[in-house]
Amino acid sequence: MDPLLLLAVLVIGFIVAFAIGGNDEAMSPAVGARIFSLNTAVILGGFLSVAGAVTLGGGVSEKVGSDLVSQQTMTPAMVFAVLVSMAIWLLIASITKGLPISTTQCIVGSVIGVAIAAPFLGELGWGIEIVSWSVVIEIFAGWIISPVIGFLIAAAVFWLVRRFQSRATGLAGLEKQEQVASYGLALFLIITSLSRGGNDVANAVAPLVSLPDFDAVISLGPFLLPGIVIPLFVGGLGMAIGLIVVGRKVIRVLATEVVTLTPTSALAASISVALVMFVGTYFGFPLSGTHVLVAALIAVGWVAQTPVQTNQVKEILISWVITVPISAIFGVIIFAVITPFF
Repeated sequence: MDPLLLLAVLVIGFIVAFAIGGNDEAMSPAVGARIFSLNTAVILGGFLSVAGAVTLGGGVSEKVGSDLVSQQTMTPAMVFAVLVSMAIWLLIASITKGLPISTTQCIVGSVIGVAIAAPFLGELGWGIEIVSWSVVIEIFAGWIISPVIGFLIAAAVFWLVRRFQSRATGLAGLEKQEQVASYGLALFLIITSLSRGGNDVANAVAPLVSLPDFDAVISLGPFLLPGIVIPLFVGGLGMAIGLIVVGRKVIRVLATEVVTLTPTSALAASISVALVMFVGTYFGFPLSGTHVLVAALIAVGWVAQTPVQTNQVKEILISWVITVPISAIFGVIIFAVITPFF
């Protein structure tokens, strides 16, 4: 690919990663439980996003990139269309209502829409038959199963915590347990943010990873690194800056507008998210951390018999249902608009 065009693709990837970071809610349990201030949460989360993207992001990027379209290499116009359509929908959701959109759903919808529309816009070798529906089913199954598992783990952990709390002697004993839980919460949020960084970066740079330009090995002094590190780092940096600049609104929504959190309930939810997301990222499954976290928050509210803000949950669920088709539609429109320029 022409170097200037390749640079432009990286810039678009950075913008999409910025939008993803602005929709990152991983640190919301700590803010809701008043363990971290909002500023501390976004700065720490940003640093961990970069680390997770570079160290854990490769496998998931391939799953939602080349695997989804039967190992076909997307053209620059298709890559641009996918990335721009994702950025538009993510920024709309983040800035207007602070809804935690699934970025995994965004990229899957965009890729499918562009792949199906490609032959109508002069791209031979594409179409509905090129979409690997077995991979689509695998991804969809992950979206359904992961929040169920997240709900069950969070409910079980918090139920055990509540049983342990019932043995505490007096208010001082309860306060000590909450303090210990706050340390555990910080640990699990670090694990979660690393995993989310590795999983979410795929949604920004998966089309870039499939480009042959990043197949080569790059040399940094005595170190040899795979070329894929470049888009992963760009994506991680974009997510970090997006979280710091835009992400506060989304964090507030899940920290305060779904269920009231304490350090112990936030810890139970975070353990669930950390386990599910780490396993998914390690094995290269593109899960939605948003799905898992919301399910875990509902679970701890259910166990604690704390009122769950059903209206807010309903808005989040609706946004999940419409994200795939809206992303597909945006992808087709953007692809049609930019194709003449390529």
